[in-house]
Amino acid sequence: MARSGFREGGFRDGVRDLLPWAPTVVGVSVLLSMLVLTLIRLSPAEHRDDLTLDPVPPPSPPLKTAIVAPSPAATTPSSARPPVTRSAYSRRPVTWSPSTATPSPRPTTTRPAPPAVTGRYGVVGTYDAEFIGEVTISNVTGEPRDWTVTLRFPANVGDLRTSWVESAPQATLSRSGDTFVWRSGVPVEPRSSVVLRFQFARTGTGDRPATCTVNATRCT
Repeated sequence: MARSGFREGGFRDGVRDLLPWAPTVVGVSVLLSMLVLTLIRLSPAEHRDDLTLDPVPPPSPPLKTAIVAPSPAATTPSSARPPVTRSAYSRRPVTWSPSTATPSPRPTTTRPAPPAVTGRYGVVGTYDAEFIGEVTISNVTGEPRDWTVTLRFPANVGDLRTSWVESAPQATLSRSGDTFVWRSGVPVEPRSSVVLRFQFARTGTGDRPATCTVNATRCT
């Protein structure tokens, strides 16, 4: 019976006797833990490497691969390409010097040559129903020149009464409607003049021709 009593009360009494030592045991455990941590911190780096783990670097971003489209030259068969020579791609420096530059020629304006034979119209005398006019024909060249005089008058000028060349062979006269044409009998001498005169009937006033040309050049 005594053994059974120990089982019932002896364990409780043993635990009750250990309770006052519990704070001491906890304090000693804490001190031991702090001592271990202090030793770890004060130990050399080579010994701590076994206890610490290296940080894992973040994964690098994937590289982007640029897709380059093949150029037309790359897809052309080598047999179809023209041979490349060194001179085709060689470039020489171009120098320009103001002193040696040649100015571009200016466009030249071609002036028409002056007429070889000219004419000047004038009135010698005027009367009630008629007038006498003349055309002075001048050759400005160094060679003899033939001449043709063309006259056309307004409607108030009537028929041709007569015509003649002063101090020279007479001209040949032809008429077409109201247009009169005289052609020289002989050429006019170089740098010389001859005078063709004519007498016309008229009504009213007015003795200027509508057309007067010498060798197709207008009279002055």
